[in-house]
Amino acid sequence: MPGTGAKPIRDNRASAPGWAGALTQAGRIAEEYAAVRLSDLPTATVPAARPTQARLRAARQQAAAGARFAREGRLAMAIERFRQAADLDPSSATLHHDLGVAYLTAGRLEEAVIAFRHVVGLASELLSAHQNLAMTLDHLGRDQEAQAAWEAVVRLNPAQHEAHARLGQIYLSGGWVAQAAAAFRSAAAAAGGSRARIYEAHEAVIAGRPSAAKTLLHALIAEDPTCGEAHVLLGQIMAEAGDADEAVISFERGITLDPAMAAAWYQFSTVRKFTADDQALIGRIGACLQRPDLTQAQRQSIHFALGKAFDDIGDHAASMHHLDAANQIRSTHRRLDRTLLARQTSHVIASSPPGFLDRRPDLGVPDETPVLIVGMPRSGTTLVEQILSSHHAVAAGGELGFWRERNRAGLGIFAADADAGEVRRLADDYLKVLRAISPSAARVTDKLPFNFAHLGIIRQVFPRATIVHCRRHPIDTCLSNFATNFQIPYDFAGDRGSLVFFYRQYQRLMAHWRAVLPAERFIEVDYEVLVADPEPLTRRLVAACGLDWDEACLAPHRNRRAIGTASLWQARQPIYRTSVERWRRYEPWLGELRALLADGSDEPLAN
Repeated sequence: MPGTGAKPIRDNRASAPGWAGALTQAGRIAEEYAAVRLSDLPTATVPAARPTQARLRAARQQAAAGARFAREGRLAMAIERFRQAADLDPSSATLHHDLGVAYLTAGRLEEAVIAFRHVVGLASELLSAHQNLAMTLDHLGRDQEAQAAWEAVVRLNPAQHEAHARLGQIYLSGGWVAQAAAAFRSAAAAAGGSRARIYEAHEAVIAGRPSAAKTLLHALIAEDPTCGEAHVLLGQIMAEAGDADEAVISFERGITLDPAMAAAWYQFSTVRKFTADDQALIGRIGACLQRPDLTQAQRQSIHFALGKAFDDIGDHAASMHHLDAANQIRSTHRRLDRTLLARQTSHVIASSPPGFLDRRPDLGVPDETPVLIVGMPRSGTTLVEQILSSHHAVAAGGELGFWRERNRAGLGIFAADADAGEVRRLADDYLKVLRAISPSAARVTDKLPFNFAHLGIIRQVFPRATIVHCRRHPIDTCLSNFATNFQIPYDFAGDRGSLVFFYRQYQRLMAHWRAVLPAERFIEVDYEVLVADPEPLTRRLVAACGLDWDEACLAPHRNRRAIGTASLWQARQPIYRTSVERWRRYEPWLGELRALLADGSDEPLAN
């Protein structure tokens, strides 16, 4: 189908429809309609509540004409006929469904969404309408809306394993790890055979069992070496484990076997450095953009891969061209609500005024296990976690969503009459998460960058937790966000102006925490200082955690823990300085990011 790659689903109430279905077979338009004469058809007008027999006959005539035009490939005329048929009989879910399929086939996706939503309103149990709506929203990159449609699909037909798997992907992109794992388990149960093992491997990766996933995938590849998806997923596991060479081989093999896996070129690009000798490879990646069946998400990933490739070889104009294209897609349906963000920031600041910790000094627990590593994404949080988790007494927790999910206004922890029992339960729940990562480590890191929004509550609950704030030059930070295809689609990352606004609110919050939180166990790390001379600051980091020195912290690239963030390639390299003042290479294209030039950096580190 031109421009979409989506395959419309037939209107079939009797059985579970497949993923394919030609427009010429759409709906329940019978071949006998083609015999109806098209003379003296009435012009479609606002219909009566109950269409007359004459209008119903006219609707059938228009539908028959639409089906014939579709068979002939004359989509514009087919759409017009189906539209007139639906106007004549607005209560017919089938006619609206046919119209939606015609729009989808023609690549008129926004109109297809309207049509399929209308069908769902008329016939909420029509499976094919929910499927077509979900696929269309997927192609538009509107994941949150697609989620509801896919949930309707699995409710109507739990055997649709592809729908469960797609839900798993959407949940994962939203940070809902438990739901994502459950969706892939449901997909495996519904699928059976080799597909079940693919889904089981996905679930194992999400659940933090990469060895189990590798075993499943190696067995599957031994049986079917041509399974491209298995190779790509194996590449992802290898990349996160630090086996870059093996990951590159698996990614390239998987994409070659299954060109539909073209989005994996972005993952491929994150685990290797492109050179001037890779022009043919870069051209091969670029050629994927000519595929007519790419979803918007796939197209976005390929543009990000090309942005990385051209950056590696020093063609910054070409790199920015592709980064702009990728972010235009990313920002289409994900806009930062600046008013809401500013209001939320002000609320956090107002809720934790100077002296707020003194209201209930006995409220928290004395446990020293948590180490919160916060800051903007791409500010060095992964490097700091690599350094600390190289210590024999520290375990890496990665990006944990605990505080984001638990920090609700109703907790009332800041209040003078806060419920001590609730705080204790909150502390116990968090410690259970950390102990599941390592039962014996003296410290466990949590490097979700956005925990900077929750530092007041975290400090209230864990007054002896270590907080590490990572900082980097504002423009380098924002430019790196702009160049990264995050698994979770941040609403601020795809637009220069939104990046500046978000960064300003982050600065507001950190200035507030700097003023109201006690300096004990609160350390700020400037990325530029760390990479210029790692040892002094690394020693300060270890001391701030209340730990004895460990020489292993000076070789974080030897840390073999799995890394699931966008920094997985960089984290495997010895500490380097080439990313310092990277923004200067892109100075002609900074746009609104220039507003951050005056900032330079945040407040200087305290002595």
